[in-house]
Formats: sequence, C-alpha cells, structure tokens
Amino acid sequence: MAYFYLCAAVTLISAAVSFGFSINAFLKAKKQSTDAFANSMYAMSRSFSLVLASVIPLFYETYSYLLTVTIAMICVQVLDGFIGIKIKDTFKTIGPFATAAGNGIVLILLLLN
Repeated sequence: MAYFYLCAAVTLISAAVSFGFSINAFLKAKKQSTDAFANSMYAMSRSFSLVLASVIPLFYETYSYLLTVTIAMICVQVLDGFIGIKIKDTFKTIGPFATAAGNGIVLILLLLN
C-alpha cells in the first residue's frame, strides 16, 4: 500500500514538473511568433491533462491505472531527456532522465510487492 502511494506521488510530481516547464514555455512564447505560442499551448494542455490523470490514483487505488500513468510519465521524461541532449542543456538532460529513473525504481518496487 505504501509503495502504491509513493509511486502515485512520484508520478504526480513528475507530471507537475513537466506542466511547470510547459507553463514557462507558454509564457516565453507569448513574446514570440504565433506558431511558437500555439505549440506551447498544445504542450501545456497535454501536460495539464497528465497532471489531472496523475491525481486520480491518490483517490482511487487502481494498480493498472497507476501503472499506465506512471509508464506514460516515464516515457515523457525519457523523451524530454533526449530533447535536452539535442538542445545541449545539461539541466534539461539530467533532470528528466533522473526523474524517469526515480519513477522507474518506485514502479519496480510497487510491482515487486
């Protein structure tokens, strides 16, 4: 039971951090081109949806649902890490990879119990 809520919390934190970065991109894009602004709104809407999806396991203890949301967030973080490599930003590379690894470890602990 404790691993379930630990995994749910780590997944929610991961989604919230991702949403925070999308808000930052949205605020910066307001000053740029229309395409950048539109793209940032798409990213923000998807990130917000992942936050909402990550909140649900805190209220309904459904292992299959938590597994699905956690795997989705691990994929998002791994892909964000590759984007960090592409743009040559150490913080935006190490942070997402570390978050994905942490989320993966907690997921493994959940599955082993």
